[in-house]
Amino acid sequence: MTDPDPIGALFVESFNLDLAELHSAARVALPSSGNHPDMLELQDDEGIFISFVPADASPEMVAIAYRLYGQGLNHGVRAGAAAAWAKLRHLIGAASADDTI
Repeated sequence: MTDPDPIGALFVESFNLDLAELHSAARVALPSSGNHPDMLELQDDEGIFISFVPADASPEMVAIAYRLYGQGLNHGVRAGAAAAWAKLRHLIGAASADDTI
């Protein structure tokens, strides 16, 4: 008897192998909640949930989505660090008149 749900463990394993061939650190997994039968969980290289992606998306598109996520995350980290340094400079009195908090 064939599996009525084509999105199973073998599908996920094959998808992740395709992502690895693309040199992407992204990984997908079956949704842990089970409420999204046509979706996969996009995870980072530590297995942390990022978002849902359609199961019929290509590995290339998932790799691109993961790369864009990484760029956005890095931008946010840099912006947060710049704001923290500006605040610290302000608190210690080293800020110039044009520094913003």
